[in-house]
Amino acid sequence: MATKQLRLRPSAASRWIACPASAKLCEQVPKRPSGEAANIGTAIHALAETCFQLGSDPLQFVGQTVEGITMTEDNCLYALEHMKAIWAIQDQLGMVKVEVPVTLFSTALFKLGGTADVVGYSISQKKLVIADLKTGKGWVDADTEQLKIYALAAIATLRLVIDEVELQIIQPFHGEKRIHTMTADELGEWEENILMPAIDDVVSDAPPFKPSESACQWCDAKTICPAQQKQFDIVAAQPDISVMKKEEIKEIMLALTPEQISAILDKAPLVEKFIAAVQEHALQAMEKDGMVVPGWQLAPKRASRKWIDGNAAREQLTSIGLSDSDIFETTLITPAAAEKLLPKEQRVILDELTVKVSSGLTLARDRSLSQ
Repeated sequence: MATKQLRLRPSAASRWIACPASAKLCEQVPKRPSGEAANIGTAIHALAETCFQLGSDPLQFVGQTVEGITMTEDNCLYALEHMKAIWAIQDQLGMVKVEVPVTLFSTALFKLGGTADVVGYSISQKKLVIADLKTGKGWVDADTEQLKIYALAAIATLRLVIDEVELQIIQPFHGEKRIHTMTADELGEWEENILMPAIDDVVSDAPPFKPSESACQWCDAKTICPAQQKQFDIVAAQPDISVMKKEEIKEIMLALTPEQISAILDKAPLVEKFIAAVQEHALQAMEKDGMVVPGWQLAPKRASRKWIDGNAAREQLTSIGLSDSDIFETTLITPAAAEKLLPKEQRVILDELTVKVSSGLTLARDRSLSQ
């Protein structure tokens, strides 16, 4: 029987490079439908591409439907920011392509490639720019495995001779685009020392499991991962605190050595993500497939009242004597929100108007131990 070709996605590279076994394991999990945030991101990408190709203004699409999503003003502004970045690359290098299919490797065992948002290059300057639009709120660094793979794949697909590589993240939620530059030699060293050993592990007969908080966070295979289950079993082997009294639990906590506490804290994020994944899987299976889980049922979330018609509610409330100041709440926007509204040269005033105040203490990794 022929072996199915394994598809390695650049967008998931940080995960399968960190944990090679996750690539094949994720192939065994049914593909989940995209969430709302992902669908909005797809629509913004499609709008930016269309407007760039046709020379249209994205803001003309406010209220219109793109890829099944009704575009808000923010959605269209995100598309416009992406277009500005594309124009800047075009002005700098001359040649720019959007939504470019690129492939780094394609063998009987695996294929590594995808669609790069933006590829710009100059033959005379021997320079390549890879840009990627991120529409989410989670910070994304420009020095990413995904963009490095796109750069290598673009060089291979377009047969470019490059000396300098520039990686860009366009993420309007966080303001200015972020840039990471490297030489072609540095990119080649990363490919040789990081990427290729990871690929060898991924396609091997026994790819290694290397669970970690970052690797497991977005892994679709958490519910069937034997490494996750092992971590869960270690914690589950502790005394059943659900049947213990508070004093008995306290005695166990006081008896733990610092080393034992450290070991449990190391495992906690992995176990928490495993449990959350099981909960999500159970909810979907019970709701969509009718799965019966002994001792559990689907229950509606707590209901809260909402106005049927805001204007009608205002009229009724003011008619019985309440003022607008009684029924409307107004609060000062956050410094972060104000920063987005201010031109870059005026943001300095926030330094005099704000102070950073910690809400308290929390547990955090001692980063000095990993340096």
